[in-house]
Amino acid sequence: MTIPLPAGTQMILTGPAQAVELLSLAPAELGDQGEIPVLVMGSDVPPQRGMISIPTPFGVMRTIAALDAEQGVVTLKMAKIPPAWQRRDAHRMPLAVPIRGTTVSLPALAGAGAPSSNRPVRFNGTTIDISPGGLSANLTVESDGLRLPPGVRDVFLEIDPFGPQPVAATLRVVDVRSDRLRGEFEYLQPSDWLHLAKLARDAAELPPLE
Repeated sequence: MTIPLPAGTQMILTGPAQAVELLSLAPAELGDQGEIPVLVMGSDVPPQRGMISIPTPFGVMRTIAALDAEQGVVTLKMAKIPPAWQRRDAHRMPLAVPIRGTTVSLPALAGAGAPSSNRPVRFNGTTIDISPGGLSANLTVESDGLRLPPGVRDVFLEIDPFGPQPVAATLRVVDVRSDRLRGEFEYLQPSDWLHLAKLARDAAELPPLE
């Protein structure tokens, strides 16, 4: 299935450090993976990858995207992890690697100094364990006294962002309690899952996956 995207569509790319507005310069067809010519609005150093929000006739579509600002092209990466990998009984493996992320959809926040409902909340943390279906992590939010709101639904993550093979993923939040996050992967390249599984098995000194 493809979805037509008219020229002049305004999109938001949310990366680990900032969000930037993009404007499509030509009609495009959105499929499993595609390129959209874009104009970057109001940012000298836009994120190279993140979660993109695209308005369509069927609602707002969100997926991982990579931006080449010099070429003026954003590439959508919409491969979902195979459903068979996301069994509830999938084995969780201990893994402690750094993460950084940004909320993509969140409810209004209350309290003095809290950001408005349309501002992303950025956070860092360390994974506790992973499985093909998701992960749990300890978090540190980049604002004194602020925690992720209980109703946050989706986050964009970079897993092991400073390692030789950083992993980009989107996570549907299952539970947030104080500084603990648990969620299910919405978008994760299968090759990235195999890389994370190898990190976990190497850390535990287990034999490689068959």
